Amino acid sequence: MKNFLLFALLLIALLAGCGEQPSPTRYVNQEPSWIMNPNQDGKNGAIGVAGVTYDQRVSSQRKLAITRALDELTLQKGVKVELTISKEESLAHGESTSTLNEKSDYNAAATITAHIEKVWQNKLTNEIYVWMVLD
Repeated sequence: MKNFLLFALLLIALLAGCGEQPSPTRYVNQEPSWIMNPNQDGKNGAIGVAGVTYDQRVSSQRKLAITRALDELTLQKGVKVELTISKEESLAHGESTSTLNEKSDYNAAATITAHIEKVWQNKLTNEIYVWMVLD
């Protein structure tokens, strides 16, 4: 009888504990309207997106997003941009060296000027979105 009472008490405690679970907090990640429509309010623009970069720095991620937005703007205006970046690293006797070479070529009948209109970070994916607008 004692075992039956103990079993019944444990069963009641188990069922009471599983009865109601707290609802998870809902995170709303409201993305701005300019992400899907960069040409709004009479402005011609482009979006650049960058995920977390190899060095885990927000500044590098932001620069990459800006570069991608500028690339999109140059495509819209017919500017041809070629960018070559090469990186060499070596390790000898516990000492490392790193060399970064960068070369850019532009072929355009006109230049473009733009500015950053807005920046937004997606808290779920840690992607940074940059809205560049032509001046």
